[in-house]
Amino acid sequence: DYAQLAASGDSAQLAASGDSAQLAASGDYAQLAASGDYAQLAASGDSAQLAASGDSAQLAASGDYAQLAASGDYAQLAASGDSAQLAASGYYAKLEVNGKNSVAANIGKYGTIRAVIGSWITLAEYDDKGVCLLVKSAKVDGKKIKAETWYCLKDGEFMEVK
Repeated sequence: DYAQLAASGDSAQLAASGDSAQLAASGDYAQLAASGDYAQLAASGDSAQLAASGDSAQLAASGDYAQLAASGDYAQLAASGDSAQLAASGYYAKLEVNGKNSVAANIGKYGTIRAVIGSWITLAEYDDKGVCLLVKSAKVDGKKIKAETWYCLKDGEFMEVK
């Protein structure tokens, strides 16, 4: 628990299994993984791969071609580089994409997402029993789906979240 790992060279590989771990890498091709709750993972180099399976994880990548994934509830994922790929499956996850040509999928119950023009977003909608009713994707075009606006999926439609 409470591990703190950091790497500054290219191709670093960091992993932590306890709660409240903090992992950071600044070189290209870094691979970071955490399985405990409240993990914080950050990478600034290109082609980083970040994954967290515990609840309340926070993942952030600033380099191009980053791949971020979280399966725990209340995860927060953000990518600012171009061509990023983000995925979350836990309840109440939030995904934010600030790089061009990115793809983000939030298929957890009560998930929200926002992205810039040119990126693709995917959300899932569930009934009160937790059964998935619909999965829907759209390209952020600035008209039908606005840039830098939070969305959820409700009644089969993308709805702005206030």
